Amino acid sequence: MPKALLVDDEDAILRVLAQVFEKDGFTVVTANSARQAKAILAEEAAFDAVVTDLRMESPLAGYEVVKFASKLVPRPVIVILTAFPVPPADWKKAGADALCVKGMNTFGLPKELKALIRQRTSS
Repeated sequence: MPKALLVDDEDAILRVLAQVFEKDGFTVVTANSARQAKAILAEEAAFDAVVTDLRMESPLAGYEVVKFASKLVPRPVIVILTAFPVPPADWKKAGADALCVKGMNTFGLPKELKALIRQRTSS
């Protein structure tokens, strides 16, 4: 069962994401800030995936999560989930594997994440 850390400062979004991911077979841990996410990752580094909002306690707080998670061994798949368009050069430079827009294909996100996890483990 894959394990995901979901990070968003909006409780309603976090609850919906957790339900969607759990229904698709993920073990889910949630955090409502970049600070909390980094603390969880430091304590419990064994995640297959990290999905983080971009704008939380600061406009680019999600990048803090991405940069922290990208240094973990083994490195999880990292996805930024945001309502704001971000140029690929920016999120790739930060270390994210993908960017998804909030509200677009929410129910398909766990399947996309599983595909990214399989790609990572097979390479």
